[in-house]
Amino acid sequence: MYRYKSSQFNLFIPIDDSEECLIFNTFTGSEVVVDRHLRALIEIEKNQSSGEPLSPFDESNLDQLKELGILVDEHADEDRELEYWFQKIKFDTSMLAITILPTLACNLKCTYCLQDGLQSDTFMSWETCSLVVAWIKKKMEDIRPATLSILYYGGEPLLNLPAITYLSQSLYEAARAHGIRLDIQIVTNGVLLKREVVDALLPLGLSGVKITLDGDEDAHNLKRPFKDGQGSFQQIFQNLVQIYGRVPVRLGGNFDEHNKGSIPGLLDRLLGAGIRDKLEQVHFKPILTSPACQKKGGSCQVCTFSEANPGDILWLRREIEKRGFKTNDGIHLGPCMVMREHSYTIDPVGKIYKCGGFVGMDDFSVGNLHHDTFHYRLTEFMTTDLWRKCRGCPFIPLCAGGCRSSAFLKGSDFFQPVCEKRYFNQVAMPLIKEEYLRSNKGGEFDEDYQEGQ
Repeated sequence: MYRYKSSQFNLFIPIDDSEECLIFNTFTGSEVVVDRHLRALIEIEKNQSSGEPLSPFDESNLDQLKELGILVDEHADEDRELEYWFQKIKFDTSMLAITILPTLACNLKCTYCLQDGLQSDTFMSWETCSLVVAWIKKKMEDIRPATLSILYYGGEPLLNLPAITYLSQSLYEAARAHGIRLDIQIVTNGVLLKREVVDALLPLGLSGVKITLDGDEDAHNLKRPFKDGQGSFQQIFQNLVQIYGRVPVRLGGNFDEHNKGSIPGLLDRLLGAGIRDKLEQVHFKPILTSPACQKKGGSCQVCTFSEANPGDILWLRREIEKRGFKTNDGIHLGPCMVMREHSYTIDPVGKIYKCGGFVGMDDFSVGNLHHDTFHYRLTEFMTTDLWRKCRGCPFIPLCAGGCRSSAFLKGSDFFQPVCEKRYFNQVAMPLIKEEYLRSNKGGEFDEDYQEGQ
């Protein structure tokens, strides 16, 4: 007799005006459409309870569902399977991922700056650059990763272009000597991202950049002006036009009630400039409360995606897609790189963090290049394992307990989970259904969510 049980990670998503149901498994990523009869079989814990033998056709269907992970063996302990999966991710050595902050200085004065109060005129010195290179080279020798992933972040990292150039050249030579692939990304406001900068870094491993535009020209200039109050949109947009097609670009943006309505205008302007097909991704996210805001005594209004308006997120995604731009899948928030043993952030003075969201908070530093030591904070980050506190939730593989920085903002305790269940229920699940409708029923959207809902 056939013995099985439904996976605890199955999401059952009804399809409108149909007796069919879309099943998405958050652990395997499998999705399948089943009819009412097959769904009934899936939801029976063991088919013996029905007292009726299965037909060969049903057995064949159930076999296929087991291959997809929709069904699992009756003796399978999925909590242990999840534990094993997370441990493999945690101690994976295929990638050494380092975020480097060449400076915390910035040339803009964004109204919602995530680092307001943390910014300074500190630039990474040549001595610290040399320590960064030596430390990363030792890491490469110790773990022998297939890929060295370098992300330059800030502040505005391109304000310290000499450091970026030196680090990139040195790490390129070190990686090549060890037969390791070097992947360099830059997160920049785009003001200094000139064509000659891209051309100089491409041979050293530059594989992508992320630029931020917060809506059309007027809305962006209100959110992200220069420090003298002048608008930055034109300079960033012109740079985007100049580098378009030379390097993969992800276009990001941040929105709230004041600028969200201007984003379609920005998308139309991109189309008018011939910018679409070679953009790697376009994605806008709600403005979240920052550690800097909390340090100033500000309240935590929106610390997680679940606290944002789901209607806004869905509406903006549709505006992006209907113009033919590529966007993210809207489903996977995690697990975050912070849980990986071989992932670190290094600030301009050589302090090491596990999470970039804590940069500037000395108490959350896990080490220092100048002393070449780690301390107890590293052990805390690496043993938090928050998913264990969320057993029974089908979304655990997608969030792993939530963002550590958000946990600290909400309760000053990064040992506690931050639940994103509302986001997954109200945003991710409709997106899964819409993807199915697009690919199988002519691409029409469910119009339940409108702007401003």
